Amino acid sequence: WNLPGGVLEADEPPDVACAREVSEELGLNRPEGRLLAVGWTPPTPIRRAAFAFLFDGGVLEDLSEVRLQTEELDDCALLPPDEALDRLMPQVAERLRQALRVRDTRTVAYVERA
Repeated sequence: WNLPGGVLEADEPPDVACAREVSEELGLNRPEGRLLAVGWTPPTPIRRAAFAFLFDGGVLEDLSEVRLQTEELDDCALLPPDEALDRLMPQVAERLRQALRVRDTRTVAYVERA
């Protein structure tokens, strides 16, 4: 399991990429919310360093609006935070955990190695 997302296009800001990826992967055309977390993963011998931005996607009450992109995704689910955190890869779960922590504040979480 993972959160919707992908790679930035040339000259594409992260918030625009977020909205594009959500539209492509889930068929949802919703404005992205405010930035909640930024994750940084250091480079390895086989991969460059990476930044991951997590924006507030608002509340989706049910999956009736979702049109799953079957070329990339097998399934999607609406889960309570604890269950979502258990399903995600550790670095993605930590980014989400920190985003949830700051969601009701006006701050942004910086998550190193995530």
